[in-house]
Amino acid sequence: MNQSRDQLSKSLDRRVRHLMIRTLERFEDSFEDLENTRDGQIFKGDIKNSFNDVMRAQRDELRDYEIEYRPLKLNTDNTLATTRTFIETVQKVDFGFHDDIPFVAFHASNEHGKVLDAIRSELTVGVIFINDDKNLILEIAGVEDCINRVLPIMDRYRFHPEVRIKYKEWRGELVKQYTGDRYDD
Repeated sequence: MNQSRDQLSKSLDRRVRHLMIRTLERFEDSFEDLENTRDGQIFKGDIKNSFNDVMRAQRDELRDYEIEYRPLKLNTDNTLATTRTFIETVQKVDFGFHDDIPFVAFHASNEHGKVLDAIRSELTVGVIFINDDKNLILEIAGVEDCINRVLPIMDRYRFHPEVRIKYKEWRGELVKQYTGDRYDD
C-alpha cells in the first residue's frame, strides 16, 4: 500500500472513530434512560454501523482513486512521474507556442475525462476542453507553468523517437525563453 495513502486512511479512520465516540457519549448523556432500553441499544448499534460504513467507504474510495485515477506518482525525491494510467490515457501530446506563449496539450478520449482532471489537479494548472474531434484536451500554457509543472514530468516520459525530437526542440525554446525572462530585468 502507498505510504501516504495508508497514513491518510488511518487519519480518516481516527477522525471518524472520534466523531462516533463523541456522538455516542452525547447520546448517552442526553438520553440516560434510553441507554438501558432495547430501542436505545438498537439506535446505538445503528450509529456504530453507520460510522463503520463511512470508514469502509472512505477506504474503498482511496483504493479506487489509487488504481483508477492516479495518473502521476510522487517519487521519493518529491518529483512527480507518470504512471501506467497516464500512459494508457494520453493518446497524443503536442508541444508548441501560441504566438510566444509555450503550451503542452494532452489529448485523450472522452471516457478518460476523470484521468485528465486528476492530472490537472495534481499539476494544479491547465484547462480541459473538447476539441473538434470530440476528444478532450488538457492544455497547460505559460513559461512558468511549463517549466515548473510540465518539464519535471516530461523529462521522465518515454516518447516515440519523432515525438522526442519535437519535445527537445520545444524544451530548448522554452528554456531560452525562461532564462531570457529571468535576466531581462
